Amino acid sequence: MTTEQGKSRSGEALRATVGVVLFVVWAVLTFLWFYDAIHALVYGEPGPAIKAVVWLLLMLLLAGMEGLEVAVIDRWSDLYPERPTSDLAGWLASRQLFVALIVTAATLLADRDSLAIPFVATPFTGVVALKIFNLVFTTLTVLWFMQIFPKHMAAVNADRYLKLTGRVVFPAVEFVRVIGISWPAEKTAQAVQNRLDWHAEPTLEAAPSRHDESLAKAWAALVP
Repeated sequence: MTTEQGKSRSGEALRATVGVVLFVVWAVLTFLWFYDAIHALVYGEPGPAIKAVVWLLLMLLLAGMEGLEVAVIDRWSDLYPERPTSDLAGWLASRQLFVALIVTAATLLADRDSLAIPFVATPFTGVVALKIFNLVFTTLTVLWFMQIFPKHMAAVNADRYLKLTGRVVFPAVEFVRVIGISWPAEKTAQAVQNRLDWHAEPTLEAAPSRHDESLAKAWAALVP
């Protein structure tokens, strides 16, 4: 075995170890979070359970939005051959509304004032620990299952992804684009670009052709 192969295997072993540890931590946090909601419902407090259901629906919507970004970029010219790239840029900017809104709402919904723990009579009420719990739980959930996973799935088969999610999610994004919610950010970017003379750097020499690469192909390569 060469030195490079040894380093590669060591690196993969480290990634796998950290990944497994984080996944176990996430699984425990997820179990406790849903257990708390069910425990409260059994004892006559439906609030946490309702929040959990709304949270789950928002997470599914976010996953749909994240994968849709990759699928739409990959298939835009086929879907709308007559529409310019500026329409795609506007659509992508409008999609960010849902990402910002859902992540913010999900973080608020996931927050708990106390946490019921199995076989422990008194709920846990440590304020700082609960905030850290919420931060880790929400971050890992969004990162793994509402960001990386749907983007990869959409990249592997954009047409199938659009068929499954496009009818529901796509019109919502298009509506936001049409009414102009992203307009302030667009104009701010334009003003800053003009003020700072912010433009692409000139190419001194021709770079190797990379026309065969795309955002979808990059995400699809995540899993060999």
